[in-house]
Amino acid sequence: FFFFFFFQAEDGIRDRSPSRGLGDVYKRQVHGMQTYITGKLLVKPTRAKLTRDTEFMGKMDPYVKVQLGGTTFRTKTHNNAGKVPSWFDAFEFRRTSEQVMEFHVYDEDVTSDDHVGSGVLSLTNICVPGGKKFSDSVKLKHKDKDVGELFVEVDFYPDGSS
Repeated sequence: FFFFFFFQAEDGIRDRSPSRGLGDVYKRQVHGMQTYITGKLLVKPTRAKLTRDTEFMGKMDPYVKVQLGGTTFRTKTHNNAGKVPSWFDAFEFRRTSEQVMEFHVYDEDVTSDDHVGSGVLSLTNICVPGGKKFSDSVKLKHKDKDVGELFVEVDFYPDGSS
């Protein structure tokens, strides 16, 4: 005689919502154990060094879109800045469980704006207990090619801090 034992993967993992398959049970279990530090992020894109130029004649008019979750802010356009723009904008985001912040640099044009490059900043080492000030560059890419860097300052103020 041969005995086969089959164990149901969901045993011991029960919640109020019905299972939609083993993958969903596993994802809920891992996500349920993850804790996020919530708080306020103050973000300042300060300047960029770009290697990609989208203008054939004249200089680029760059601006930055900063995105965290479903919230997006846009800097003012730095007219005729070319490949070395700077900005003085500051944006306040509410961080809940987002793990990355996205930066998108565009060249403002009359008809449609050109995408210069994008970069992602991991929040893992920034959103820490006690808060943190971060000042560094984010590598920008366009179609998997390096197109420069964006310098940013990010201050994190966790909930409950003074």
